[in-house]
Amino acid sequence: MSEVWKRWEGQVADHKYQLRQFLGSTDHSAVFLAEFRDPEPRQAAVKFISADLVNAERQLTAWTKAAQLSHANLLRIYGTGRCKIEDMELLYVAMEHAEENLAQVLPQRALTAEETRDMLNAVIDVLVYLHDQKLTHGHIKPSNVHAIGEVLKLSSDTILPASEVREMSRERSAYDAPELPASPYTPAADMWSLGVTLVEALTQQPADLPFDKQTDPVIPPAVRDVFREIAGHTLRRDPKRRWTSAQVAQRLNPTAAKAAVATASASAPEASASSPAPIPPPPVSPLHVPLSKEPAIPLAKLSPAAAARPAVPRPPVPRAPARTVERSPRQSIVLPNYVVPLIAGVLVLVAIVALPKILRHREEAASKPIASAVSPSAASAPVDRASSPASRVEQPPKHPVQTPVRPPAATPAAPAPAVLRSSETAPAPTARNSNSSPEHGQVLDQVLPKASASALASIQGTVRVGVKVHVDAAGNVAEAAISVPGPSRYFADLSLKTVRGWVFSPPEADGRSIPSDWTIQFYFTQSGVRAVPQQVAP
Repeated sequence: MSEVWKRWEGQVADHKYQLRQFLGSTDHSAVFLAEFRDPEPRQAAVKFISADLVNAERQLTAWTKAAQLSHANLLRIYGTGRCKIEDMELLYVAMEHAEENLAQVLPQRALTAEETRDMLNAVIDVLVYLHDQKLTHGHIKPSNVHAIGEVLKLSSDTILPASEVREMSRERSAYDAPELPASPYTPAADMWSLGVTLVEALTQQPADLPFDKQTDPVIPPAVRDVFREIAGHTLRRDPKRRWTSAQVAQRLNPTAAKAAVATASASAPEASASSPAPIPPPPVSPLHVPLSKEPAIPLAKLSPAAAARPAVPRPPVPRAPARTVERSPRQSIVLPNYVVPLIAGVLVLVAIVALPKILRHREEAASKPIASAVSPSAASAPVDRASSPASRVEQPPKHPVQTPVRPPAATPAAPAPAVLRSSETAPAPTARNSNSSPEHGQVLDQVLPKASASALASIQGTVRVGVKVHVDAAGNVAEAAISVPGPSRYFADLSLKTVRGWVFSPPEADGRSIPSDWTIQFYFTQSGVRAVPQQVAP
């Protein structure tokens, strides 16, 4: 039959899909790599089945409903319909094309523990999504676990309502639960298939069923830790004893499950209007107010006027009496209420009297030459005020340092060292070693993609998009390209467009700004978007 399918390469199905390459077949279906316009040229995996083998209307209805599902780990369905090729009546479903599937990897090697956990998280997230809507996948196995970039996705052409009797037009396999096909397909049958796939991912072969129909499968020793526990609880002959998808998800991510329960409890409906009014919450401490998410701007990027602006000293604010902490059985000392305002008044008075003297002393000290800082020849030489650097308007340094202003103490502080302004030209800064590593750049301004509310609402889980950025020496984005497209072209295009508005503080080498390369990971969820930038060069 495969030779017959292969002859169809080059033909057009339903006036839409140009069949480019025959990918594979079973005894009742075939899959082709095809091209179509949407409106731009796109690729799709088109699956054909004979219209004589199944209830055509029922199958097309199931595919149409599956096309309406939206999950980041489900293959998207582009279209369904009927067609006729070489006088054969066919049904078809066009889906996202994946680069590879798990069945192509396992003959070469088993998955690592980390890869197995990633695979389980993706599959179980889809099963929780489907089972909550009274749907079942119907055929979980390695060949139906696909990879598109770094995203794992389940096929979506076998999804049907739960508890519906399925017409099994293929031979039974180890992935089919023991109660099938005599019983209706239920979510418990999906969990059996998941357990068989998990064992095969770690051992490269599915779990064997004992001849005794009352005995559960024996889990191989290579399946360890949490995977052994999940496999043991899903490979139960009795469907009622198998773990549900929600139980497996909780075992994989107990912290996330507890957070979901806490969120659900917090979002429970408020008490009715007849109940007593709630007690108002206590005032929020300033320490509990979240900090601004805007990144700090380095002083080097501020204008000279803003960088040179001195900080304005503020009068000290009286502090409330500190809460006493019991450190020993001795009784704590509590000051009278009038003592603290009295001390605060004394501090303000001392500041008013002492501050002018301190400032006057600093001006006098700054006008006197310091002999220890100037060579004898420079101290005795006449100073040309017209040409000396001290007479010019000084530019602020490249990296000004602002000294924090301390509140006045109870006693006058010692005068700070005077600033030296000699007639000698200041020595040039020592050049940095060319072999030294450059300074690390910073993000000055990041712009998050503004996805539509409907697009964010369609996300189940997290959509990750990676963008590689080349930043020039001025800190602007010169080039940008998608490194991880993610499952949606909409989010990828939006991320690529947004990242061009980012502004960076370039790294420096030998005192000069140099270009840099960055990777920016965007994470889209229903609650919003966040970005994680990372400098990769230099």
